[in-house]
Amino acid sequence: MSVDFQSWMRAVWMSLLEPADMARKAIDLRIDMRTLWMGLALIVILNVLLLALMQVISPVPDNAPPSPLTLSPWALTGVLGLFMVLMVYGTYFAGQIMDGIGDLHATLTIIVWFHAINLTLEVIQIGLILISPQIGLLFGMVALGALLWCFLNFINVLHEFNSLGKSFVAFVLSLFGVGVVALIILAMVGVSLSGGTI
Repeated sequence: MSVDFQSWMRAVWMSLLEPADMARKAIDLRIDMRTLWMGLALIVILNVLLLALMQVISPVPDNAPPSPLTLSPWALTGVLGLFMVLMVYGTYFAGQIMDGIGDLHATLTIIVWFHAINLTLEVIQIGLILISPQIGLLFGMVALGALLWCFLNFINVLHEFNSLGKSFVAFVLSLFGVGVVALIILAMVGVSLSGGTI
């Protein structure tokens, strides 16, 4: 199956307009787990490169308070990778707790596709920032709302909740679990989200 720029953008656009339908199509592809994990790793690397590009476009002042952007590239890759892996398991177990039916394979599928959509929107936003920071900021706010709507529908399809309200609860539950586990792991390895190195 070949994918060109036009078909990719159409798939991203349809995922935002009809997220439930696109989630079903993604799950039905039954992409093997190894390929999905590799895809997730690639998305992590591309996100780090985008953050590096943002640093070039809009450098962080020397007197700015510490932030994740002050982490070394390797540390940032590790942190982003950790959060994405935990997001997979968090979404899976949150659904199981709420009697959802989604398995780990389907969960990984929608997480990879969701982050691929997010990455595409980030690239578009960077392009808009280069044209006009105000337009880029506005696009980012609209994109954030669209992504939340998209992800709630993805969870709804994954676990067959038939309720966006229940999907939202599962989303909040997964966020809480991911946050707690991530903070424990990062504290154990000595990495702070306010800045640090590995």
